Amino acid sequence: MKVYFERTGGFAALRTSISLDTDLMPPGESDKLKAMFENANFFNLPQKYEAKEGADYFHYKITLETKENKHTVETTDLSMTPMLESIVNFLSNKVQSEK
Repeated sequence: MKVYFERTGGFAALRTSISLDTDLMPPGESDKLKAMFENANFFNLPQKYEAKEGADYFHYKITLETKENKHTVETTDLSMTPMLESIVNFLSNKVQSEK
């Protein structure tokens, strides 16, 4: 599966992104990421979680692509679910480790 992740916003209006292919990741990492998407029931999530009031928060766009499906979810620091938060944290850490 392929994962595309983009984070924008924050105080400095920064943009970071990463593309991952689970076939190219170490098996432990790949399995962990797949389990997080499965546990979140990602393909059944709404496309957009509306932001609550607030300033300087991050906006996240996550796209998951498999052979059968492709789905994008957009969320923010203030509107994400706990399941999405674990995915966002994992992907944010991957962005940092790529630098």
